[in-house]
Amino acid sequence: MAEADAKSIALFFYFALLDDNKAVEAASQALALCRDRYQKNPSLKKNVAIVASTKVVWDRYKARIFRGRPNTSVESGWLLPQGVDLGPWLEFQKTASEEELLAVIWSKILNIDDGEISEGLGITQGTIRYRLGRALRKLGSMIQGVSKLKHV
Repeated sequence: MAEADAKSIALFFYFALLDDNKAVEAASQALALCRDRYQKNPSLKKNVAIVASTKVVWDRYKARIFRGRPNTSVESGWLLPQGVDLGPWLEFQKTASEEELLAVIWSKILNIDDGEISEGLGITQGTIRYRLGRALRKLGSMIQGVSKLKHV
């Protein structure tokens, strides 16, 4: 597994959990699981292994978080560029289904192909596209709402 793969796994958990400590812990577990899967089956696509591994570890952690309530600190090293507003993302986390949240992270943040997400989860590409479409409509309406408020 390359450094880029480890970065993808870390980003997944940062945006999914919004908790520095839990993100680091979960990313470490997912990276180990991903490496293990890849070693057992070298022909496995890396992105498929990333999706499958992050989903397994997400299922372990999802009950321990309050979605939409970040627990981050400056000391952790998870710094966002200045001017980035996580407000719409926090609202999206509160209102989106788990499937929609994860689909957006894999597809739009990590840039993983729908086919690889589908293969990693063992579901159809159509299901992935449906979840992603619903999620992007929700997220888009939240971003529009925030931008309208700023112009008032």
